Amino acid sequence: MRGLEWRFGPRRLATVATLVCALFALAGPAAAATITPRDTVEPALVTRINQVRANHHLPALSVASRLTTAATKHANSMAWKGYFRHEFRKDGEWVSFGRWIRWYWPGPGYPTWTAGENLAWAAPDATPAQVVNWWMNSPGHRANILGAWNRVGVAIIRVSNPGGFYRAYSQVTIVVADFGKRT
Repeated sequence: MRGLEWRFGPRRLATVATLVCALFALAGPAAAATITPRDTVEPALVTRINQVRANHHLPALSVASRLTTAATKHANSMAWKGYFRHEFRKDGEWVSFGRWIRWYWPGPGYPTWTAGENLAWAAPDATPAQVVNWWMNSPGHRANILGAWNRVGVAIIRVSNPGGFYRAYSQVTIVVADFGKRT
């Protein structure tokens, strides 16, 4: 029996390599994810969260720019890197929510603080009312909406040609709500 070298000698290997390269060239590059912020929808999400809180006799949450930045950074990270988790992917490592949220919240000079997060995604889209309804039907997410927070930051983004976790869909919407309190 002769080895692979005999069946696929240098000429055949060169021919096969040329054909493979030609096929890749004809296929073109893979489509890259495109992220579109849904800034105009974000106030409706905050309004819906506060409506639910009002229905439960709780005070409205104020929007905090630091939490909005945290939510936006997390949503974009999940979109670009194709994951759906409370952890943050940085330099190939997973950073826990309790650690990464400190990059943004509470800010300097606050001796006590707390934070929580709700995530959602849908293909291709979901309304703020749908997202809040989903969260209210989940005990952990419901606890965050009805929690003792006084601030919130939200981000909603649409991703076209997503990869990773979302690769089976042509478009997805990722929603992040970061809740906080500081004293």
